[in-house]
Amino acid sequence: MKLMIRLITVVIALTAFTSAHAQKQKLLIKGRVTDTAGKAIDYATVALFNAADSTIAGNTVTGNDGTFELSNSLKVGRYKIIIAQMGLTSLIKYVTLSKEAPVADLGTMKMETNVKELKEVNVTAEAAPISIKKDTVEYNAGSFKTQPNDNVEGLLKKLPGVDVDADGKIKAGGKDVKKILVDGREFFGGDPKAVTKNLPADAIKKVQLIDDKTEKTKNTGIDDGQRDKVINVTLKDDKKKGWFGNITTTGGTDERYLGQFNLNRFDNKKQIALISLTNNVNEVGFTYEDLNAFTGGNVWDAFSSGGGGNFISINSSGRANINGTFSGVDNGLINNHNVGLNYSDILGKKEQFKFNVSALGLISSNKLIQNTNIEDSPNDLFTSQFSRGNNSNNTYRFNFNFDYKPDTLTNIRFKPNFSLNYRKNESTSGSGTSRLSTDTAVNTIDQFLTGNTFSPSYGGSLGINRKFTGGNGSINWFTNGNYSSTDYDYTNIYKAVYFSGLGNNQNQQASQGANATFINSTLSYIRPLSKAKKIDLTLSQGMDYRKQLSDQVTYDYNGVTGKYELINSLLSGDIDNRNWRYTTTAGIAKNSERFNININMAVAALGLSGDFTSNGQYNSVKRDAFALVPNASFSYRKKNGHNIYFNVGTDVNLPSATDLQPVFNNTNPLYIRQGNPDLVMSRSLNTSLSYNFFDMKNNTYISFYGSFNPTWNGFSTESSVDTNGITTSRPINTDGNFSSWFGANYGKPTKIKGLRYSLNLNGGVNRNVNIINGNQNAVLRFSPSLGVGGSFDRDNFNIDLRTYSSYNKATNSYQHTADQRYFSFYNTLKAGVKPGKNWRIYSDVTQRLYRSQETSANTSFYIWNAGIERYLLPKQNLTLSVNAFDLLNQNAGVQWQQTPTGQLINTESNTIRRYFYVRLIYKITRVGEQKNTPGLIIMR
Repeated sequence: MKLMIRLITVVIALTAFTSAHAQKQKLLIKGRVTDTAGKAIDYATVALFNAADSTIAGNTVTGNDGTFELSNSLKVGRYKIIIAQMGLTSLIKYVTLSKEAPVADLGTMKMETNVKELKEVNVTAEAAPISIKKDTVEYNAGSFKTQPNDNVEGLLKKLPGVDVDADGKIKAGGKDVKKILVDGREFFGGDPKAVTKNLPADAIKKVQLIDDKTEKTKNTGIDDGQRDKVINVTLKDDKKKGWFGNITTTGGTDERYLGQFNLNRFDNKKQIALISLTNNVNEVGFTYEDLNAFTGGNVWDAFSSGGGGNFISINSSGRANINGTFSGVDNGLINNHNVGLNYSDILGKKEQFKFNVSALGLISSNKLIQNTNIEDSPNDLFTSQFSRGNNSNNTYRFNFNFDYKPDTLTNIRFKPNFSLNYRKNESTSGSGTSRLSTDTAVNTIDQFLTGNTFSPSYGGSLGINRKFTGGNGSINWFTNGNYSSTDYDYTNIYKAVYFSGLGNNQNQQASQGANATFINSTLSYIRPLSKAKKIDLTLSQGMDYRKQLSDQVTYDYNGVTGKYELINSLLSGDIDNRNWRYTTTAGIAKNSERFNININMAVAALGLSGDFTSNGQYNSVKRDAFALVPNASFSYRKKNGHNIYFNVGTDVNLPSATDLQPVFNNTNPLYIRQGNPDLVMSRSLNTSLSYNFFDMKNNTYISFYGSFNPTWNGFSTESSVDTNGITTSRPINTDGNFSSWFGANYGKPTKIKGLRYSLNLNGGVNRNVNIINGNQNAVLRFSPSLGVGGSFDRDNFNIDLRTYSSYNKATNSYQHTADQRYFSFYNTLKAGVKPGKNWRIYSDVTQRLYRSQETSANTSFYIWNAGIERYLLPKQNLTLSVNAFDLLNQNAGVQWQQTPTGQLINTESNTIRRYFYVRLIYKITRVGEQKNTPGLIIMR
């Protein structure tokens, strides 16, 4: 921790010193721009170049009164100034700054109308480095100096208002970039890294930052005012075709290995991609961008869970776990073998038919050793668990994406998908529970659990958009559906000793079967009420239908016959559950260039039907209800400036089949779970507000966001702990629950060339009501976090420092012994230097720290990696590197979790520790119209 504090102090001191030094110079260039009639011209681009070598030295835009000032990073010398605006003739001026004349006032300059440009006639002129067109900021790539071997990421780092962090994540104007297009079309699903890591910078003509409509707006036709940040790079005319890819091979101590292959081909229409990864260094799958690319940008629909929900987590190396599928197996020592194939093409004379086909396969296994400590202060219990096991996972995915435009008014999108998943688990575990206050033993449990899971799934989406002639509105239909099934067969053997009474031995086999079907659809009709005032009538009908069938049969072991044949009725049963919802909406939408207003009145008809058989008894439950679920949204967008979005609405939710099923689940002997067929639907109010501002004048961005969501009849937990230390829980409805989130982001370049910094604050305040041992307990959680980042990027040196700190506090209205307070810190420092043309030295240090004020279960460790690489061959396309992982040998698979009932769970898993390895990379970057072009291989 002291190391990180010292590093942060040095960076802050360096920034303060250099900023103060720059301010003493007081060098300034200013002026005012008008048209020939004397009217001020706003948002004209003012670019400053060093006269000696034409490298860009600064830029800004004119304000509402036409004035501008340039002062950052100025030095004594001669400069060239270009002032440009669409439809006007560019101005070129020269100035000289000196100690004797530190201020250059250009006075009022008049720009004349460029008739040829307005008539779209090609004019040979000096291109402005930056221009602004409505919601697009356009950079002329040739105005920003890059190294001969730089990729697009290297170019983006040079552009004002664009941030690229150490992991390659891109922000533009303070907002995350959702996707990158090439020549206006999705490139491998819009995968940002496929472009930034692979395309060479010298192939790019222009870079455009675009505020694009969201996918939801494109599917339904209803514009809610929200916008996604998208980057479009246009290629130079002679760079329209080519191959690129990557290959690497790694071998290390302790028999560590990694092999990775990526081959891609693109031209004006076709896209082909092949990826492969095999390793035993805990690289557990693909990055999110990889998966999004190979599904044609349809990653959420393609990898949706059977219930239609989505979950994603991304580890420190950027690998993604989407709905548990592409993580393979979690924790421990992991072997992974992945392969993926993607093919896209455009057909038809008018390019009216586009399609994408992808296939992904994952085979993984692990050896897991895990120690878990559970501190349960409300029930005066402390449990220590140890487990050892072997797990395997095979997953296969197939995805298709078809886009057809039979004419200029119609668009049809069809995206089917299919998956197959097979998992096998085997574990041996032991646990002991004692009283926290007296250290008296409560129970000991030994368990052997083995099981096999088979899960096929298929589904897809279909969307049709039809515009009416003459701009008279549109009709839109979008539907999404999925069917999935799961068969889980397991053997559960455990021996429990309860020191307050008799023990309990179980030897059982069980079969669980489940399948889920969901389909949701929206039909919308949009008609202008006033074209002049841009007011539209929006009508829509939505449908959501879900069916879940599940059953469980449990057999006890018969010692006489040696077979599992004695049915256990308490742990057997079945459920047939159906949920449906129909939502009718009528609304008014007002749209303009600067703001959007949507006000919608909606009525939802909901239904629930469930039939249950448990413990030899049959029961059923039915629910019918109507609910008003109105919503409204407002957005305001100013050209490259203020952006405000506000949304308020209500929603209702039905309980899940698992929560309704009154069948015990005892796969964890310490925690017995049962469903509750008396659950009713919940209602929530959802409000959110966001503000984003990007100032082109000084390349500063700032954003705020917040939300507040109270819930009535929310889903919570009722639990009880018996004298043997066994917890039994079931879901219930409670009032008084709410969730709220807040955050702020700020970023700005300093007066030192290449040095930027950013700040972000976010957190939440949440309240959850539960019942513990018959007593109502409200848990109030407060979890703020602070992130500070800084980067210094020059041609031969770069450093990136980021620190993230969070504080978690939970207070309980009844169980005060469950109050918890703990801190977590995640700090990283990455640096690289090129001492010569063909050498690079790099290192990174990661610190993870956990501190709890109520317990002694604190954790702190550092992971220090380092390497040196040598570029070989004339084009530096072969790289040999020697690397070290976890030099301090402190890596630990540690996870902390705080449950709604006040338990603090600390888990530590076996993981990879210190090892050394050699990596060989072969890189060829080759694009353009060339005959006999070989395949390209590059490493990212």
